[in-house]
Amino acid sequence: MTRTALLLVVVLAVTACGGGGATGGSPPAGELGDVRGEWVVTELRRDGEVVPIPPGTDGTLTLDERLSGRAFCNGFGAQSYRIEGDRLVVEELAQSLIGCSPDIAELERLYLDALTASDVRLRREGGELLVSGGGVDVRLVPRPPVEDADLAGRWQLAALTTTQLASSPLRPAELEFRADGTLEGTTGCRPVRGTWQVTDERLATADVVADGECPPEGAEQDGHVLDVLRQGGTVRIVRDRLTLTAPDGLGLEFTK
Repeated sequence: MTRTALLLVVVLAVTACGGGGATGGSPPAGELGDVRGEWVVTELRRDGEVVPIPPGTDGTLTLDERLSGRAFCNGFGAQSYRIEGDRLVVEELAQSLIGCSPDIAELERLYLDALTASDVRLRREGGELLVSGGGVDVRLVPRPPVEDADLAGRWQLAALTTTQLASSPLRPAELEFRADGTLEGTTGCRPVRGTWQVTDERLATADVVADGECPPEGAEQDGHVLDVLRQGGTVRIVRDRLTLTAPDGLGLEFTK
């Protein structure tokens, strides 16, 4: 039984006056300082009014070789962007299409509208980054590094991802990363255990074993979870959302 993919990639917008556009990331504008890296949304305002961000949701922005991030529900990315003075130019922005609740969908729309507006500007205020466009102001702070203590705890599987697709799990699954360096949980159809540690924001695992047999209808999810856990890879935590991405592009997303 195959998963039904819930993610489609679509082109959201091509910003006006972009010209031919640069491919890949661009050096940050001198007056902005170095804005490369991962940023987390702390506040969003529409026409000066604060739009509440519900607990357990997150908006992020990464400025590096490419522009990418999470718009509170869906992921987005652009292969081509540049910074001209204080102006952010995004040539094309692609977004996943996972269904969101109405309040989160509105947050997502406002955030992406700001990033793709023809008048979008960047400004630094102390250690914060302010993105303004289309009547929307987005305030961001640098994402704190992930330490062992951040990963420790019980996490519920929210999505299985590849480089192009994301899907909801067919069966509930969870993992507990314990402070003693052991992990236990379930793939959705059988128990799994092993050991873990985080070094330089990369998860390293060992002795990952799944007990018992998995029925055919749960085999695809089971294999995906085990592949990611056995490979390890990059770890990202923003608020209550954990993302594990293996070197081959497979990934898992969890919530607390």
